[in-house]
Amino acid sequence: MPRFYADLKAPPGATDVIFVTDARCRLPAEVRNAFLAWKVSARARLITLVLDNPPGDLAAVSDEVHAVSSLAPDSDPVERVLSL
Repeated sequence: MPRFYADLKAPPGATDVIFVTDARCRLPAEVRNAFLAWKVSARARLITLVLDNPPGDLAAVSDEVHAVSSLAPDSDPVERVLSL
């Protein structure tokens, strides 16, 4: 993520990262801690849309988590996160 973020030239403190996922992942402590440290250094926020599952380990690294059953644009969380 740090290299990709830098390549995008995303302005620090003004860019959100959005994950759209089923959240079927496990984050080892070292990955979680490295990601959290990167978020602080980049002043980035992580907003996660989770499809049909609990957020699991992503809850610990996300600033916002929205559990949704679909990506329907008329869903309040989807509309808000994707600014539709």
